[in-house]
Amino acid sequence: MSTMLEEMNRARKEGYALGAFNFFNFLSAQAVIEAAEECHKPVILQTSVKTVKYYGARELHAMVADLLKNSKVPAFLHLDHCKDVAFAKECVDAGWDSIMIDASAHPFEENIRMTKEASDYAHAHGVFSEGELGVITGVEEDVVADVEKLADYDDTVKFAAATGIDFMAPAIGTAHGVYKKTPHLNFELVERLGKDLPQPIVCHGGTGLSDDTFRKLISLGIAKVNISTALKHAYIDGAEKYARETPDDYEPLHLEQAMFDSVKAVAKHHIEVFANGR
Repeated sequence: MSTMLEEMNRARKEGYALGAFNFFNFLSAQAVIEAAEECHKPVILQTSVKTVKYYGARELHAMVADLLKNSKVPAFLHLDHCKDVAFAKECVDAGWDSIMIDASAHPFEENIRMTKEASDYAHAHGVFSEGELGVITGVEEDVVADVEKLADYDDTVKFAAATGIDFMAPAIGTAHGVYKKTPHLNFELVERLGKDLPQPIVCHGGTGLSDDTFRKLISLGIAKVNISTALKHAYIDGAEKYARETPDDYEPLHLEQAMFDSVKAVAKHHIEVFANGR
């Protein structure tokens, strides 16, 4: 079976990207897996710290373990935006395939120290790691940032080498949540890092970017694109639409199917776009 790093390196080499989708329950996880299977593309199930704490690390891993194991395409479990090294280690111990330590709010050297500690622990247990440099604005569950700080090329190269991470997430001008205006992305930075960094590059804040923007980012070296808010909207909007159109239907499984279909459609659209990056 392939590893997450192998799949991301393959995507980088062949010019596409893996979709990394933040799920929040079994239904949303299953919808993402089914969408990936229909597209015949590998996929990443991501968990926010908030979601993991809601269910419990071992309980959440157990919830999706069979989905991942029985998937017809390579599928992996990744921890997104963890600011607590101890909690990242807990997810490593619980069976995650990869963890992201986000110490980007700290000074540069402290970010390196924290990220390296988490990365070293992950590697000692056969788990991959992701780190972030710069500040990505917006609100995504417990991740809140008001002031944007874009990553610097020289600092990013130094950070990636010093921490030993497997995947690099530089702040390139994207934002978490819903965009209120068209973002100005640093395509030049993505292109330089795509050529020079040994690590695959990750794009956070994917919800709301245009298909053409995704394709351009992937053509420049992005190998993983994070999608979270779009799935939440699909889940709630699917429920609202079904309740509005069938006000007398009180069969819960009918409602769940509508929500499942809505989430799956959004995931499948993104996977198809990412699969045809360049």
